[in-house]
Amino acid sequence: MYIVLPKGIWILILSVALFSFNLAFAQHHGGEAAPPISFGNKQVTVSTSLEPVDFIPGKHTSANLKVRFYDSQTNTNIEKVTYRVQIFSGETLLASQTFYDKDGELGVVIKPNSNCAEKEVWRCTKYEGEKDLIVPNALTSSGNSPPIIKGPVFDKGGTYTVKVAIIGATNPKTQTAEDINFETNIVIAQEQKLSIKTAQGETPITIKAFQDKLTNFQFSESAKSISFEMPFSWEHAEHVALVRNDIEIPKNFVPFQNVNSFKGTINGIPIFPKDLHFDPYSSKETNIIHFLVTGEELKTLKKKVGEDKQTMLVVITPEQNNAVKSADVKFSNGYTATISYDTRYSASKDVPFTIAFFDSSGIVAKEIRYAYSVKDPKGNEFGVNTGDNSNLLGISVTGGVDSRLITIPDKGSYTLQLVLIGRGLIDFGSFVPASMQFDISEKGDPANTTKSDKAEKKDTKKSDKKDTKKKVEKKKTVKKTTKPGTKSTTKNNATKS
Repeated sequence: MYIVLPKGIWILILSVALFSFNLAFAQHHGGEAAPPISFGNKQVTVSTSLEPVDFIPGKHTSANLKVRFYDSQTNTNIEKVTYRVQIFSGETLLASQTFYDKDGELGVVIKPNSNCAEKEVWRCTKYEGEKDLIVPNALTSSGNSPPIIKGPVFDKGGTYTVKVAIIGATNPKTQTAEDINFETNIVIAQEQKLSIKTAQGETPITIKAFQDKLTNFQFSESAKSISFEMPFSWEHAEHVALVRNDIEIPKNFVPFQNVNSFKGTINGIPIFPKDLHFDPYSSKETNIIHFLVTGEELKTLKKKVGEDKQTMLVVITPEQNNAVKSADVKFSNGYTATISYDTRYSASKDVPFTIAFFDSSGIVAKEIRYAYSVKDPKGNEFGVNTGDNSNLLGISVTGGVDSRLITIPDKGSYTLQLVLIGRGLIDFGSFVPASMQFDISEKGDPANTTKSDKAEKKDTKKSDKKDTKKKVEKKKTVKKTTKPGTKSTTKNNATKS
């Protein structure tokens, strides 16, 4: 059955619902999907995610790791799957266990424990759960309770690598001809309690550092800028998928009031507007500055910073002219959404959006499910996203506020189309659409050089001009003093000089 939605959005309802094209291996909030691999006539992939998405070691006692094996072209799960799951911190193996799941969506409870005196850390990890009756040495997640991993896993902040080998699929007794291997990352934050010192006193702030802890955190009252340092080996920058820090600042912090956009530098080099995302909606007490730099940008920065450096120095400053615009949209069921987006266009082509959903009473609509797409100035639809759960249509937004990077191909006027689908596991009676027009026009490219670089180039040009002038004068002098008998030799010497 087909349902026609306003604004040209088509949704196919057949237990699996998609927009006009399927979602490729997109990265989703709180998790990551690996690039697909051919398996028979399918393009299969594995996605991993962690719940809660804001899991903090020490603050939370457990987390749910979800590993999904599915066809990326149809977004349908592959059933009766045998997985070998290994979790690494850097090159250190923390856990390794075989699991079986009948519906292709493995769920494992992780209970972190830092107490480990073993040289080989994986020896401290223990596994609990029901053993599968068919697959040897496998724990099943299809039983009455999910399997449990206890040990030094997700016990501290940083990037963890989850390696998944599919060793059997479609039948618990059948193994694949060879293992199908996938690799994804899970990033865990650690909290730091710091303070900003001003003439009016100290303001407590919270940092969620997803790599190493931040050091030398300072605030400049004259520039209203935040600066901090973090250990970072630029030599290995190409192996880092993402650098991320969340800075939570009280809403009553005066220097940042009436500010909604920021600019920044890393080791003196300007970064893209998308790297600094301002979020005033997720918390009632604080505004959040999300600092996120992708691996591709880190590779580019490495060429300018130099691979011998071991530190990342970050400076974040409010924009003089606020580049973030906001608009409210109304849905026919009484719900509303406040949409904020960055109008600056840069070579990255990724534009940050924040969408805060409210119910008919004006309260943040937690557990909302929605989908979106974008229309370009010619009316062509792209960027369709209906979520990644084949059994539940829509992007699930636990806290009612969603942040997205949407790739916009060029400057111009676009339309963001939203469709409300339901809340929690309950669908609304019908799809509820709304739309908003937005313009991406302002230039947001970071400069290719710093001020010192520009000054150096300017001085070099001046120096080149002086050298050229000297050479010309030298040539003129040579011509005047050259004797007829030495003409050929003088020419050669002048050319060499």
